[in-house]
Amino acid sequence: MARTILIPGYVEDPCIFDALAAQLPGDSPVRLHLADEFRRWQPRETVSAHTLAAYLTQAHGIGPSDLIIGHSMGGWIAAHLKAQTGARAIQLASFTDQRKVVNFTRNPYFLHWIARLGLAQTRAMGNYLKGKYPFEESRTLFNGLIDGMRTLDRRYIDQQLQVLFAPSPPLTVMPDLRIHARRDNIVRPPDEPYTEVPGDHFSLVFHSVDVAETIKRFLPA
Repeated sequence: MARTILIPGYVEDPCIFDALAAQLPGDSPVRLHLADEFRRWQPRETVSAHTLAAYLTQAHGIGPSDLIIGHSMGGWIAAHLKAQTGARAIQLASFTDQRKVVNFTRNPYFLHWIARLGLAQTRAMGNYLKGKYPFEESRTLFNGLIDGMRTLDRRYIDQQLQVLFAPSPPLTVMPDLRIHARRDNIVRPPDEPYTEVPGDHFSLVFHSVDVAETIKRFLPA
């Protein structure tokens, strides 16, 4: 049976899809909560988008009839799910080239210790990131995500950074649809063809009608 499966991004929870999910056709989508997935999985080795996709495939029986919609990091996972299962994949404000993620470093060893020492979750770091954020439309949402990071387990922060930046095997297929806002300052727009929507990294929340209409045009009648 065909399902729509939603995968949130870094430090996000499934609520990021509330506005969009209400406008998608069909039955209520399956919303994955990555913190819960990692608690069930309990990986002992370094993880990546490839290994996480393999776990999710087995845990949820994902197959070719499924549609995966991922936001940001969730879209990177969706691309690997498509490569492994043949499911259709829609990326929202996401990437297939890790260099598109705006970050001060991509060194996995350095990021591991930043996470494990809690440096990514300090109040000073949070205030710095909030002060640098340029978009009024989504400022409250962004600030809430930064504040929420302080409540997350350090191991989970580390695991998410691994998913974002750890090497994965090259993708053998590309997503079926890429939706992106040109003003996105968290993930740069892809070099490949994409459908542009208004807003910024959080267009799925503040321009959910535009995003939903783009998805509906892609889906078969």
